[in-house]
Amino acid sequence: MGSKFLEPILNQPITQLDFGEKFKLICELAGFYSLADLLERHTSELLKFPGFSYHVLAEYIDFLELKHLAHYIDVE
Repeated sequence: MGSKFLEPILNQPITQLDFGEKFKLICELAGFYSLADLLERHTSELLKFPGFSYHVLAEYIDFLELKHLAHYIDVE
């Protein structure tokens, strides 16, 4: 199954992106490989994953805003 997101950065491994080590570890433990994986979930659902705090969520949203990709957040 391919990603519905065309921007290459959304399909890159999170480990290769400019995130903190805590963010990368939490994503790995939750089974999120790429930002496309995260975008498939509503932000309220992400907060249910162990370690996915508001601080981690803010890092995720800030990154997407910086890359001009925040329009994908919580789109159904």
